[in-house]
Amino acid sequence: MMLLLELVWRFMVVSLLAFGGGQAALPLVERVAVAEMGMVTPEDFAAAVAFSYVTPGPVLILATFIGYRAAGVIGAAAATAGIFLMPWLLAAAAAQVLQRLLQHPWLQAFGRGAGPAVVGLLGVTALSMSVRSVTAWPYAVIVVVSLFLALRMNMNPIVILLAGGAAGVLIGMVNGVTA
Repeated sequence: MMLLLELVWRFMVVSLLAFGGGQAALPLVERVAVAEMGMVTPEDFAAAVAFSYVTPGPVLILATFIGYRAAGVIGAAAATAGIFLMPWLLAAAAAQVLQRLLQHPWLQAFGRGAGPAVVGLLGVTALSMSVRSVTAWPYAVIVVVSLFLALRMNMNPIVILLAGGAAGVLIGMVNGVTA
């Protein structure tokens, strides 16, 4: 029961601190799930992030996965409730005053400063994941090709993820890695 309450609490905090959307929460989710609580391994976290991009609401799906790994189906429900509860309550409470608040210069200035901070946090997460994911030169090639396809060819991210996964399977087969 304590683990379930911990899941709800931790993901409520994540959802409250996710300025800039779900992507901004990735560094915090990684810290909580991997470093602080050991709910998933760093490799599992990287795989979960990759797979979650194939679904709607990637970080929300990630919370459900971590909850499941920590405490099964009930843990998945607890983490999902935690990640949704506070944003839902805050959105419902703020609906009446939102338009007025968005015009406030202080809030606009906050957003202009928080945006670059989110970019920096995403960079930290990308670096952390790359250390665990790019373990040999073929994987570095996947990174470069993925960046090229995303930036220059404007290719759908799902296609890039599936192609990267297929390349990983091929690399594993060549290196004699089996399931």
